[in-house]
Amino acid sequence: MIPIEEMEYHPTSEKLVEIICTKAQSTEPLFFRVLVAYYFAVVASHMRCSIATQDMGDIPVNMYAINLAPSGWGKGRAINLIEEEVVHQFRIRFLDQTFPLLAEINLPKLSLKRAQRKGTDPDEELERTQKEFDDIGSMLFSFAEATSPAVKHMRHKLLMANAGALSLEVDEIGLNLSSSTEVLTTYLEMFDKGLIKPKLVKSTSDNKRFEEIRGATPANAMMFGAPSKLFDGASTEQQLYDFLDTGYARRCFFGYIHGKMKTEQFTAQEVFDRKVNGNSTQFLSELADRIENLADMININKKLIVSKETSLFLIEYQLQCEKEASKLPEHEAMKKAELSHRYFKALKLAGAYAFIDDVPEVTIAHLCNAIKLAEESGKAFQQMLNRDRAYV
Repeated sequence: MIPIEEMEYHPTSEKLVEIICTKAQSTEPLFFRVLVAYYFAVVASHMRCSIATQDMGDIPVNMYAINLAPSGWGKGRAINLIEEEVVHQFRIRFLDQTFPLLAEINLPKLSLKRAQRKGTDPDEELERTQKEFDDIGSMLFSFAEATSPAVKHMRHKLLMANAGALSLEVDEIGLNLSSSTEVLTTYLEMFDKGLIKPKLVKSTSDNKRFEEIRGATPANAMMFGAPSKLFDGASTEQQLYDFLDTGYARRCFFGYIHGKMKTEQFTAQEVFDRKVNGNSTQFLSELADRIENLADMININKKLIVSKETSLFLIEYQLQCEKEASKLPEHEAMKKAELSHRYFKALKLAGAYAFIDDVPEVTIAHLCNAIKLAEESGKAFQQMLNRDRAYV
């Protein structure tokens, strides 16, 4: 294993993080690193990118994160910059061109299978399948709230088109955790492979039960907000601990910033120059073009190769994580779960980095980039659990 301190962050990601920090006048980049990693994973998962490992089979690329920072930290500014200047072109091309084209290709295949199985007319079956697809409603690139039935409803549309991902982005998680309990419980099932069991509901003339389609749909989740609202020393805090204990501790990357925002002191002219820096504008424009090109049909269902050398490197990291986890006392179950599964989160993130780099395989360099962030995330999780309680 390469020592963690000698590993580097993903170059493209870190350049984007530096620009966001400059515009936000922030000196603490962890929140923004987790945010950028999440959006890279969203792009890869919409194109159904997966990692073809020799020892674990195919692993879909996706990411869950809990990203906390005080009010005024620049969360909204950073999200707007990424959504409106980095992934906006990809989103438009995917929704307007790639997804409809994939649906046009896959719906006839699906209807033909149904017609052959049921002995019905193929043209009539295609018409029914198209109506079923249209009745679900439009495809959403991401959503801020949902119910479990709605998630399964949208998931059915994605299975019919064989494309897209489910991306839940909950703002002000301290205020919205209680209302998101149902959907977060559903999301527990979908992290590893994108699979979920259907719910048996009564089929009526007004609400007919869909014919089940076997398949996987990647799921992403980003929960962010102010720590003070989430850790209230009452029911909201206990709910979070329950979710972490149930499985979110091992599934999530963590960003945790507490205290007042530390900013460098600049003159008005210096602040203006940093915000309108021409080099930053050019980098953002070029990155947006690069990411837009990833929505090309050639990248759909892309499988990233993992060499034996890279697999052995990951296993070494896994054994190191498990060894460190075994040293923790039994009552620190959440810390043990996060640490022992850190390697799996790192592998998924390494796949996202490889997809953004538009290369055919996950390299050791990509793994190091992901491990670097996973380790920083782990420290943030430890700080989150060891913080001063509300009454202190």
